[in-house]
Amino acid sequence: MRTEKIGLRKLLRDVLSHDGMESGLRRDISRAVSEPDPLIAWEKTLEILQSLNRSGKLTWQGVIEKNGERYLRFRDPESGNVFSLMEPPAVKAEVLPCLPRGFVRKEDAHRIETLFTSVATCRSEDELGGVLRRMLATIREMVSADFGAIHFIEDSVRAVIEKVTDGSPEVPGRFDPVLTDRWVVSEGFCVHVPSLGRAGDLSRYSGDGAFSSVVVMPLKSKGKVYGLLEVYSRAERHFTTDDLGFLALLALQAAGMIRNAEHLESLIFKDPLTHVYNRGYLEDQLEREIERYKRTNEPVAFLMVDVDNFKEVNTRFGHPVGDVVLSVIGSLLEDKVRQIDIVARYGGDEFGVILPDTIGEHAVVTAERLRSVIEGYDFATRVPDLGDMKMTISLGGAICPDDAVTKENLIESADRALAEAERAGKNRAVFFGVSSAGEGA
Repeated sequence: MRTEKIGLRKLLRDVLSHDGMESGLRRDISRAVSEPDPLIAWEKTLEILQSLNRSGKLTWQGVIEKNGERYLRFRDPESGNVFSLMEPPAVKAEVLPCLPRGFVRKEDAHRIETLFTSVATCRSEDELGGVLRRMLATIREMVSADFGAIHFIEDSVRAVIEKVTDGSPEVPGRFDPVLTDRWVVSEGFCVHVPSLGRAGDLSRYSGDGAFSSVVVMPLKSKGKVYGLLEVYSRAERHFTTDDLGFLALLALQAAGMIRNAEHLESLIFKDPLTHVYNRGYLEDQLEREIERYKRTNEPVAFLMVDVDNFKEVNTRFGHPVGDVVLSVIGSLLEDKVRQIDIVARYGGDEFGVILPDTIGEHAVVTAERLRSVIEGYDFATRVPDLGDMKMTISLGGAICPDDAVTKENLIESADRALAEAERAGKNRAVFFGVSSAGEGA
């Protein structure tokens, strides 16, 4: 076995000479070899190296620094040789495979074990948030970082951003979404910027010069990226190869913890029959939206929804058929509202819908859209036992602050409007204080 420094194009040519190279990869390598722009050639090469690493034609060996230069090391399994590929000076950010370190220092092992087993006792979002904050504090301490953040990109994880700063200056949101979406979210690579001050446009993420280097790791578990782990340092080239491996290990563990929390959320906050949110979650979120109105003056609308003639479904076809009907209606309601809206089963054949930042006229439009969708849906495609029986819903709506400024009063107002809709003949939407205008109004 020999170790040698090698240029970008020579490495690609050597790989190109391997037998059994797929035609598509051979074509990509040939294009990278002939690319005149070194930065474009480097980006193409990183994509190729990722593919070669996955297929086993090259094995990633890490990064070394020598005389101020950085080298990416690869091993050729066919020859056993190790190649050191020098990073081009103009490259602003390293995009590297996430290779979790296979060992942990004895003094850290117990702390890590305690940290990642504590999620098993979580029974609420607040408790999970506390675990995540402790995790960030531990990570920062172990790699001597000055700032840590977790950014969730999955809506199923209800916390939006958890940060631990210890008074550090704030950095401007998530680190370069274009770069991290391309490499961290889509490809599962980590991004390391060793010198933010010399990284051109990326310097805007230095927190007005407070931070000099950053690492961004994917929080990925079972093939799904839940978010990003970011750690910053005030020192240039602060994070070593060992640090990157250690951060990859912790990010992998954290992602597993978040995946478990997603399952936990489903158990605690979801209705097991319809798979929309349950009443407890609905009331909690409605309380939060009303509190948000008091801070921001942004209105919130609330709809109570009742399935018309549902008792007849259970009587004629049995409760199992009724259960499927409820499940289908819950799914249709959820599909026809915005991502920020919340649909929940309130109880029995009733649903509740929270429409944040929604004025009365917009709520009326949404209510009519939901009514129309249910009326026009062919339930026989999902529930053949119903035959030609049509399903419809009645809706009652109320607006905060127009109709109420407390959770209890807002629900009561919507419930009274719903009762008016049912008295007026069902299959209609009525808002509190507004007379029904007839079927489908």
